Amino acid sequence: MSFFQNQKNLHRQKRALLALEFCSGFCPAGSVWVLLLGLRGLSPVSIGLAESVFHLVSLCGELPSGLLADLLGRRRTLLASRAMFVLSALLMAAANGFWGVCLSLAVSALGYNLASGTREAITYESLLAAGQQAGYLRFSGLQNALFRGSAAAAMLLAGGVVLLGPRRAYLLDALVSLAGLLAVLALREPPPELPGGDMRGDAVRLWGFWPALRRLAGAAIWVLREDKTARRVMAGNALAGAAATLTLFFLQRKIGAALSAGTPELGPALVLLGLGGALAGLGARPLSRLPWGKAAALAGCGIGFGVLLARHGSLPLLLAAGLLAGFCDDSLQLVSDSLLNARFPTAQRATLISVASLLFSLAMIPLSPAFGWLLG
Repeated sequence: MSFFQNQKNLHRQKRALLALEFCSGFCPAGSVWVLLLGLRGLSPVSIGLAESVFHLVSLCGELPSGLLADLLGRRRTLLASRAMFVLSALLMAAANGFWGVCLSLAVSALGYNLASGTREAITYESLLAAGQQAGYLRFSGLQNALFRGSAAAAMLLAGGVVLLGPRRAYLLDALVSLAGLLAVLALREPPPELPGGDMRGDAVRLWGFWPALRRLAGAAIWVLREDKTARRVMAGNALAGAAATLTLFFLQRKIGAALSAGTPELGPALVLLGLGGALAGLGARPLSRLPWGKAAALAGCGIGFGVLLARHGSLPLLLAAGLLAGFCDDSLQLVSDSLLNARFPTAQRATLISVASLLFSLAMIPLSPAFGWLLG
């Protein structure tokens, strides 16, 4: 019997994955970073440009990070990711201007690169090793709810974060990232084979690294070339995700302007703003019963309507915009992740999911300053 077929071991793995989700979402300063940068004096367009820097770095690092996760292992890659988040928080605490902010966001982008695709891969493969892959959508919905719930808990502290100040708030984020690193240390990694019979992790020696990397990249390219459905799902999900993410980012600033930044009402308002994503598990199940094209069209219409609502200054309409955009985006994301994981081979899973994240970054680069102008 394999490690993951033991239910006690599988439950331990799930608890560690959920702890990682909580630490990933609970970032008191990071959850209101747009608001904090606005208080530092950065204009909406400057914030959009800084976000473009983040996604430019992400665009360059996404595919190599996925290849490394497939070649060297999920757990090692997640450890490196958490270390990047610690460093990014420390750099943001020390930042004094626009370029310091850009440096911190660039390091943060590498952290997200290393995590994107890797967490999904280790989650799916843990369930696959236990013969419970059919429960992936349900468990990933729980992960998403915990991530959004912990982010909402962090947003409840928004008023206190503003009073605490950016430097001390980002030091708190660094401590939370360290806690996430401990959660990764508790994970166990399934050992799938690579194309050609190579093994990930310790079985890959230095002299075999580059040949294994070339074979892995070639196998991933072949899958993408042959799977038109996967390409369509990744591109559509990236565009929807970029529009919804930017809407939520700039709603932070608009809600901060509608309320006084240090008032007790700010935290609950931002929590309500992010509640849509936490409820996405409820929307994912009915969407999963539709053909993906219809599900994407329905979610896209909801996000588009949310963007229109976000252009108004009324607080109730701003909150409704965030709820709608977050709910539609995360619902579609859960459905897309489940569909893609079922189609991707294990040995190239993190690489191929990283391609999906790469497309998201590609969409975010031009859309970030555009949404800064549209919703500024």
